[in-house]
Amino acid sequence: MKRTKVFTTSKLEEKDRAENLLSENQIAYEVKMKDVNQLHPFMTALMGAYLAGDHKPHYAWDFYVEKTDEEQALHLLKSIDRS
Repeated sequence: MKRTKVFTTSKLEEKDRAENLLSENQIAYEVKMKDVNQLHPFMTALMGAYLAGDHKPHYAWDFYVEKTDEEQALHLLKSIDRS
């Protein structure tokens, strides 16, 4: 069955809250994490800072649910404070 993306966050607190809400409501989900500051190998101007340790990873998490659970998941995830 195809999964659909219902939520994306870069805040750890929101990620944890989304996982709790979906779990509490027995909605199966998948989370994919990505480093949104990932450098392209040819960006040599930034590579010096990266290699010097100045690069701080910034992660984002995408939440996916089954299409049949999309509406309920979206409704639940609207309650997460996005401020």
